[in-house]
Amino acid sequence: EQELTLRVSGRTFTARAVRDGDRIHAAFDPGSIILRAPTPAETDLVVAALGVGPSLVTGACVASLGRARMLVSVAAPEAVAALAPDLDRLREACHQLGLLGCYVHSAPTSAGRVVARMFAPSIGVPEDVANANSTACLAAHLADQGVTDLGVDMGDALGCPATITTSARRSPTGPTILVGGAATITYTGAV
Repeated sequence: EQELTLRVSGRTFTARAVRDGDRIHAAFDPGSIILRAPTPAETDLVVAALGVGPSLVTGACVASLGRARMLVSVAAPEAVAALAPDLDRLREACHQLGLLGCYVHSAPTSAGRVVARMFAPSIGVPEDVANANSTACLAAHLADQGVTDLGVDMGDALGCPATITTSARRSPTGPTILVGGAATITYTGAV
């Protein structure tokens, strides 16, 4: 087991990694996450750009680890998989609202599994294969509902399946989140 320090965009994160045979499990604490309820107008603007029927939307939250993004909950994993957002319209909505993008997710199953997709055309990323920061935001949001551990499946729509794991623990200042995953070592060599 190793403890590491990650420095990204002027922020410092504590991380840990554990090697188990040819797999490495790693997780980091992304820091303080700010959550707020979106206004109905904000939600309507983003949901319209996503192209998802409003009856399938079960909730929304604006979350930030520095730059805000909207988390949109939809009724079922199939609804997440079927999304075909109007990316130009979504980019404009995100610019108008000052959002990084939109993270669409299903409700967690009893085993803590979620299907999610992250669209961030406002920063030039039509869809992200695996987005740890937005998944950490989701973990903070769901921690308020008593959900402590998640396995979030992303990237399937892009042919690059990935699973991001999170754990949330209560603390006096709000939930402490760890976000990470595992990777399999397929090749080692000298450079």
